[in-house]
Amino acid sequence: MTKKEKIFFGILGALVLIIYGQSLAGGFVFDDRGIAEHQELFTGLDQVVQVATHPYWIVEAGLYRPVTLLSYLFNTVFLGEGAFGFHLINLFLYFGICACIYLLVKRLFENEWLAYLSALIFLVLPIHTEVVANISGRSELLALFFSLLLLLEFSKEKINFWLAGLWMFLAIGAKETAVAVVPLAVLIMVIQKRKVLSPATLGVAMGASIYFILRLLVLGPAHFLGVETSIIENPLLFASVPDRIATGLQILWIYVSKTFWPANLCSDYSYNQIPIASFMSAGAILGALVLFAAIVSFFFFLRRRPIISFASAIFLASFIPVSNLIFPVGTIAGERLFFYPSLGFALFVAYVLNSSLTLPLSGEGKNWITPLIKGVGGLLIIIYVIISFQRQSVWMSEEKLFLNAAECAPKSVLSLSNAGTVYYFRGDFETAAKYLEASKAIKPVYSKGLNNLGLVYWKQGRPREAEQMYHESLKQKYPYPGAIENLTLLYLSEKNDEKALHWLKIMYPNVGDSALRSLF
Repeated sequence: MTKKEKIFFGILGALVLIIYGQSLAGGFVFDDRGIAEHQELFTGLDQVVQVATHPYWIVEAGLYRPVTLLSYLFNTVFLGEGAFGFHLINLFLYFGICACIYLLVKRLFENEWLAYLSALIFLVLPIHTEVVANISGRSELLALFFSLLLLLEFSKEKINFWLAGLWMFLAIGAKETAVAVVPLAVLIMVIQKRKVLSPATLGVAMGASIYFILRLLVLGPAHFLGVETSIIENPLLFASVPDRIATGLQILWIYVSKTFWPANLCSDYSYNQIPIASFMSAGAILGALVLFAAIVSFFFFLRRRPIISFASAIFLASFIPVSNLIFPVGTIAGERLFFYPSLGFALFVAYVLNSSLTLPLSGEGKNWITPLIKGVGGLLIIIYVIISFQRQSVWMSEEKLFLNAAECAPKSVLSLSNAGTVYYFRGDFETAAKYLEASKAIKPVYSKGLNNLGLVYWKQGRPREAEQMYHESLKQKYPYPGAIENLTLLYLSEKNDEKALHWLKIMYPNVGDSALRSLF
């Protein structure tokens, strides 16, 4: 490693700490609850086999991410159960990703400044805050980190068969969408004019095969391919194919625009923050143009400018599986889903900036154009650092996150419901009812929100309305189990022992009536 590289890596590390160091004081937020709720799974190293064969988090979700779960196990064993250690590892992984980007670009395209710019631009993108600041972003971080290690292996003159297989398994075992690395590894072999069919590609196939065999054993045939979700998480699952594609293209434009113009970043895009779009909407048209440009540039620049082709391939290979364009996935949108694809855009911008800085200018142009490009580029990086720092602070607590989501996603059933829960715990039942009723008015299918509205009504002395909300919660496709307990407590408070006993029997079906009555 040269002295310049040591200094550059020091700069990368400092920037990661400046932007995301505050997360070390944060807790388990939002999706991180899955870790806290499964702490019994991470009690010791003797749990390795159980963790490695456990779904993420339930079989019905159709997710199997053993590498991510094992990282939580090792995190807990070696750094404790607190959130500090989990956030710390996320920061190390983010630094490692940026370092790998530098090494990969330098090795593939033999351009040091292009490598510097690629890593630096990727690091400061504000759209990454959800992944880095949120502990559950670990799956995205691991998937890209191991993908880059695989690509680095393929960029070597002599590829290690076993390492290729290992990196493949670890990448896809962190998150399923890391399958995107397969065509990228093949592309590297094409760029370097090697034989695609080789022991190296066999190693990749072996690593992927082991993962899919384990996935089938753990999830079973019913959930091997399918993802079970509700209309709240992904309304596109229930839309027509043309509407789904049009909306997916519009979402692509949202991602791209927020990557470069990071205004109104948000943690939630669920129903009905992004309405179903048509092909004639501006967003769908712009998204289609971006997708078309990426496809054309991949083929057109494959021999002329391989870096542009490579950047396009990263975007296409990693975005299409999560785009809802070909098939619906578990969620309609999420900034975390653009973490991997954004690397393609970072490489493209780095190429444009680097090319601009090396233009063969003469006369007056040489005197002011290059300094102008450097100045504008430096200013944008500083602005992105500031925006990333500010955005990261939102993820410090659930209260901050939920209230922010209600502002940036005012049409979301989930965000309004979560904001209502914040005010419920504050004891401001009037404001809580306002948010929860607004959530219900959009679409009364979110069972937890309906249950929470029942809690608010109970606190306001409106027991019959509370009773109705609890029943509505239990009627949904995904009923909220806590509503059963709340119904029981409501009837007990009213001395209605028979109704309370009815719901206690549902809660404890194997306990006799006399034992249950003794609880009254």
